[in-house]
Amino acid sequence: MANNVTVTKEATKRTFTCSFFREDMTHLVQLSALVSGHNLDEFRKTYGHILHMLTSHVDEWALYTLLQFYDSELRCFTFRDYQLAPTLEEYADILKIKVQRKIPFVCVPEKPRMDRIAGALYLSIKDVTGNWKPNGGTHGFHVKFLIKKADTLTVEKRWKEFNALLAVMIYGLVLFPNIPNFVDLTVVCLFMDQNPVPTLLADTYYTIHSRYGKKGSVGSCLPLLYEWFTSHLPKIGPFVTTKDSQKWPQRIMGLTANDIVWCPIGMGIEEVITCCGTFDNVPLIGTRGVINYNPKLALRQLGFALKDKPLDKEIFESVCFEKGTDPEGLKKVRSAWNSIHTDNQTSLGEKNAVANQAYTNWVEERVKDRLLPFPKVNPLYEQPPEVPTATMPAENCIQANMEGTQLHEKSSDAQLKHYLVDQEKTGLTHEAKMLKEGSSRVQKRARTEKGERDTTVVVEDHQKIIKRAIKEA
Repeated sequence: MANNVTVTKEATKRTFTCSFFREDMTHLVQLSALVSGHNLDEFRKTYGHILHMLTSHVDEWALYTLLQFYDSELRCFTFRDYQLAPTLEEYADILKIKVQRKIPFVCVPEKPRMDRIAGALYLSIKDVTGNWKPNGGTHGFHVKFLIKKADTLTVEKRWKEFNALLAVMIYGLVLFPNIPNFVDLTVVCLFMDQNPVPTLLADTYYTIHSRYGKKGSVGSCLPLLYEWFTSHLPKIGPFVTTKDSQKWPQRIMGLTANDIVWCPIGMGIEEVITCCGTFDNVPLIGTRGVINYNPKLALRQLGFALKDKPLDKEIFESVCFEKGTDPEGLKKVRSAWNSIHTDNQTSLGEKNAVANQAYTNWVEERVKDRLLPFPKVNPLYEQPPEVPTATMPAENCIQANMEGTQLHEKSSDAQLKHYLVDQEKTGLTHEAKMLKEGSSRVQKRARTEKGERDTTVVVEDHQKIIKRAIKEA
């Protein structure tokens, strides 16, 4: 193992400073502690796995380091000999929310229907009209009102209605944060549309692209971006044992394509959305802007091979503008989503998550031209031997290198599975702690309105939750 870090002196591109903003989630975490047992299953079935976005740890140094590698021309993150790019399929897999084959969220209606909002949130028309308030050039609900209403529903044990209010607050404060402590009309429309993944990915790319190289706060759904990034990083060895957060740049620079987790265990992606309409890539409509991303650069992340360098038409900037500035462009993108094109093993080939030398050479040449943000260091891990091309025909050499890479990846599978179980246990222990704190709060709840008897909400024993989840894992 090459554990000694040696920094080489070479030219690097300029880095930039940025900050990350997340709202205080204490109240929502306390409410989420009440979602357990059968109700937890119902919540996940209806709204996906969005609850863990509340308690997900986000290492800001990791995100700061990631953003320095952003390749604004290609809409991806370019590292020393590989690239990473968030995809629709990965976001859908993390949140367990299916991407619906329809036009994504485009814009909010000029006159929202109060009855539709009331029906989606299980509120009365009186509650909606009486608490629909203006804020920051839009309208919506103050979180205080929604929390108070959710508290009442827990006393009445109306869990279906409670789940809806908790979910829409997670949409407003975590997935699509805009105005602090406020769930605006855009969020409510996204919640009712039940197809958040394309908009989440659009907001990720548009936020990073518009803020790249600039000072200031970066928003969007940070827990989702962080979980996506770390899902591809090594889970064992020197990368993990280096605990100093400020060494993230050196840790990332010490990784090669051989060390990346290309297709995380359990992610069975069989079909990929690769283009829409007349676009050779995928245009995305977000809450603030419209931007394309390039799925052909991310095929290896989904388990498919990168056989050659991508075609220029597949990766060029096809669209990028702020919402409201290009009505015709928005109309074109909207129309494109009526014709979604997907690829699978028939067109993409056998799933082996490898990259041919032609693609790797193209990435390395791009790095030479555009530079990396930090100095190179020695690889943190022992690398598989390269097969010299002089000793065998080119096609055999390619095959040998592919097989060597596959063996290198398979060798750590068993250890990786054990690690994931340990990580699941650690995460569940943390969630259980939050559940315990939340249950204490619920059990201290006062008496019913008539004061005739105490009303206590039963919260499933957190140790049982841990054991059940570990068994499932």
